[in-house]
Amino acid sequence: MKKLTYLLAIASIALTACDSTNKPDPEGTTYPRVQLIEHFTGEGCGYCPYGMNFIDEVYSANPDAYVWISNHTYGRDEFTITESNAIARKLDVTGAPQITINRSKYDGERIYHPYYTSAYMAKEATTATSTISIDRTYNSAANDLKITINGRTSDKQLEKVLLTVAITESGMVGAQSDYMFSWAGWKKFTHTHAVRTYLTSATGDEVVVKNGSFTYSVSGSMTAGWKEENCMIVAWITPATDFWPVLNAAKKPVVEGTKGGDDIHHGGIEEVAVPDTYPESGAPSADVTLKEAYVYTATANNKKYAQVVALNRDTTLGKKSGYSMFPYFELYLVIPSTATTVPNGTYQFVDDSSAREGDAIAGYRNDTEHTVDASKYLYTIIDGGDMYLAEQWMLAAGSVTFTEEGFTIDATTKNGSPVHATFTGTVQAGNAPSRAPKMERLSE
Repeated sequence: MKKLTYLLAIASIALTACDSTNKPDPEGTTYPRVQLIEHFTGEGCGYCPYGMNFIDEVYSANPDAYVWISNHTYGRDEFTITESNAIARKLDVTGAPQITINRSKYDGERIYHPYYTSAYMAKEATTATSTISIDRTYNSAANDLKITINGRTSDKQLEKVLLTVAITESGMVGAQSDYMFSWAGWKKFTHTHAVRTYLTSATGDEVVVKNGSFTYSVSGSMTAGWKEENCMIVAWITPATDFWPVLNAAKKPVVEGTKGGDDIHHGGIEEVAVPDTYPESGAPSADVTLKEAYVYTATANNKKYAQVVALNRDTTLGKKSGYSMFPYFELYLVIPSTATTVPNGTYQFVDDSSAREGDAIAGYRNDTEHTVDASKYLYTIIDGGDMYLAEQWMLAAGSVTFTEEGFTIDATTKNGSPVHATFTGTVQAGNAPSRAPKMERLSE
């Protein structure tokens, strides 16, 4: 009898061992974990290409183990969508480049620099008690995408989850500021993993878990201009009560037989000045028509100055990029002590405080608020509490000519890019925008 019991026990062990080769766990309690890397970036972020390299080093080693999404929330560019900003606010993102890994906290922070990708990822668990998978059908001719998310969990306390489904695209060429690996300006750049749309709420749709599983369906379509072969469906779940941590994630190419853009790497194509079609981005403008101009005068440092503020509020000039949607010039002209406005004539630009009568000190900005560094006449951009120097956009050489009809700026920036801007009409006196810096900021 003992021998029979022993043999039955051996058979039971053998069956269990055989079963475990077909499931993540014989009891279904753990599943392989796909890690979610949420990346916050933007075309106007000069250190973001540097940050992307840290993510790519980990991601490219084993793409199947990760879902990488890039939310363009630094300023506004052509890849920025409203839902990405909602996610950034929820996670308390304050700048770029920043990431979160499964929305886990490390060293007391849920948001951190991509530099820590490898170190923090090494601390993340490779198994999970919940899993999801993606089924999809896509009719390209009808532009009809149907997605079903199936989920399972062994966590008996998990009665609801928040499910987020989005589409990313890779391989788009656009502008990108890059301070680390190019001149301190803009370049053509291949963008990857950008979130194109959320098919659920960006913060997740609530889904009820029944008997340890759930099924959820959503529909979507491709927008004109997206390359469907470079698009990826991504999904993840979090507890319905907390929004974090990410319990598991999944991805699947929109088009069967493609890699959904996973084989495309970010990077510069060529270093060039941003072309004329993007004049509002803060990049050099080869041909800009200014529509508003204001002037007021003040005395400082025993000199009479005319401050000329000129801008174009037209947001249709080109793509939205950087901090604002229109070019903005600010000129300080040294004028005769008896003048009440800008005398006609040509003023040569200088870039320091040695300006004499007939000279101009100039800046060219694309931020929303600013001050002037009195010692160097650099622009200090104040954005979200952070401060950045934008010396490269200052007009370093050239001239501005005032006539009865208006004025014309012909100059180059400090990085050598051309600027040609014209204003036709009357420069309005004493009505400079309130945000303009005060004249007493100018010093010897």
